[in-house]
Amino acid sequence: MKMKKIKNLFVIACLAAMTAGLVSCSGSAAGNSSSESSSGSASSADGVTVKHIGTGSSVPPFCYLDENGELQGYDIAVLHELDDRLEQYEFDIQYMDFSALIVSLDAGQLDMVSHQLVKSDARKEKYLFPEQYYCLSPMSLAVSSDSNITSLADMAGKKINQDPSSYEYQMCVAWNEAHPGEEMDIIAVTDLSTADGYKQVANGQVDAALTYQSTFNTVNAELGLDLKLTDVVMVEDTYQMFASDEQEFCDAVSQALKEMLDDGTLSKLSDEYFGEDIFSLYADQITIVPES
Repeated sequence: MKMKKIKNLFVIACLAAMTAGLVSCSGSAAGNSSSESSSGSASSADGVTVKHIGTGSSVPPFCYLDENGELQGYDIAVLHELDDRLEQYEFDIQYMDFSALIVSLDAGQLDMVSHQLVKSDARKEKYLFPEQYYCLSPMSLAVSSDSNITSLADMAGKKINQDPSSYEYQMCVAWNEAHPGEEMDIIAVTDLSTADGYKQVANGQVDAALTYQSTFNTVNAELGLDLKLTDVVMVEDTYQMFASDEQEFCDAVSQALKEMLDDGTLSKLSDEYFGEDIFSLYADQITIVPES
């Protein structure tokens, strides 16, 4: 029987960084498994291949730690279901910061990353993506409670923050290019947390923040800011991302995801973690960003 393992591997991130020639560090990892991760995939005596999967722990309801320090969320539930269905693989799930995920994938310490990723042109040049998305991310605008903004059309001449390295930045730029004379003012920012982004909306520094409803409900419940959400203005299709030498694994996951969509498993998990079936509600609203 395959054992599910989830680890918080500081050591893995350090090893990956050292492999990439970035840093030198030492320390011990706190984790839920006694087994050590090795570089690359390894086959056990029963022919099951261990795959090292990276995810995050601070983006509810996708991936987060509960009150007991256990990793929970939609991404985690999807990974467990994939692990159960793909008998030829055993998933070794590790969580770390997003930047460490990419470094670890590049260094061969991870085979796959699950962190609500989109198929940007730059990523497709370097990594593999399955044909089947595993999540849809409807996005709304967080605005002040007295704002008249209800859609992107109302954002003409108004300010919104975006990280230039993000897919959402591309989506906003694509909107501006498709609507000459109605462009929003995109403010380039880096390392701005979701909470700080909401605070800038609340204090009037910007007019809106592009955000997920589930994230807004969680984060603003803690902040208590006088904000509201518009209806959905964009929808992203998001994917797991694989190392370039993991084509067979990528194809197997893609097929399993298609089956999970067809048999209603993804819809069931969506209802559990998002309170709605995102696949039936938003599949026809996926925002297509023109290739640059």
